[in-house]
Amino acid sequence: MNTTRTFLPIILLALTVAQNASAADAATFIELPFCYVIGGHAKGKWLTSEQSGKAIKPDAEFRVYDLQTETGKTKFIKAGPDADVCPDVWIAKFDTDPDKHGIALSASWNPLPRPVTSANKTQEPYVKAVKDILISKGIKNPVVKITQHLRADLDGDGEEEVLLAATHYSNDEGDMGAPMQAAQGNYSFVAMRRVVAGKVVTQIFDGEFYEKPKDSNAPNIHEIGGLLDLDGDGRMEILLHSTYYEGGGTTVWQLGAQKTIKVLDIVCGV
Repeated sequence: MNTTRTFLPIILLALTVAQNASAADAATFIELPFCYVIGGHAKGKWLTSEQSGKAIKPDAEFRVYDLQTETGKTKFIKAGPDADVCPDVWIAKFDTDPDKHGIALSASWNPLPRPVTSANKTQEPYVKAVKDILISKGIKNPVVKITQHLRADLDGDGEEEVLLAATHYSNDEGDMGAPMQAAQGNYSFVAMRRVVAGKVVTQIFDGEFYEKPKDSNAPNIHEIGGLLDLDGDGRMEILLHSTYYEGGGTTVWQLGAQKTIKVLDIVCGV
């Protein structure tokens, strides 16, 4: 089975009603086009891929979103694990085979309560911020390559958070897919800048930095997959994708007052 994949900054979110739970209390999120069940949320708790896969109702209809707008609808049929490759990750099937990365949802709340905007990736303050991160990780004279610059008021406090994804692999392999080795000065990471107690702070999420070259190590490409309210509390969670040449994973991060914590994590690949 070929699990090689290259993510665009979009995912699939399927928000469905679990048995004996209200529509406002349950959600399951699924990534497209690979249809991996990332996990879910119900009755105040985050759920595993298996728990969420079992809870999805047949024939549930989902609205499909990209990072910023609704793009269509799709209908869920069934879900189950792939015992040979990813036994811990459930995979969903829909009435049509998805051919694009997207987010689909069925919920009583709005998972995109505030706009997400894409900003200029060459703005000097953010180029400098990425450069400072790379130097702090031991990369001298870094080549700064911001691949995503997104802005959104994630928690509804009136202040926009800024999310940056940056990737540089030799000969721009990162533009075509994850490479099989890393050269000196290569990197890929996602970070967030926001105001906390009146000061701008930077948090690095998933990422890797190569101060020295490394052969045959399957480096990852890290990027932002979605900014969505996954649990109906009005705050938008952060979904991140990582991709290596034989697979990848997705993580979900929940915004807190002081820091953002990882609440879900799946990996599928060889």
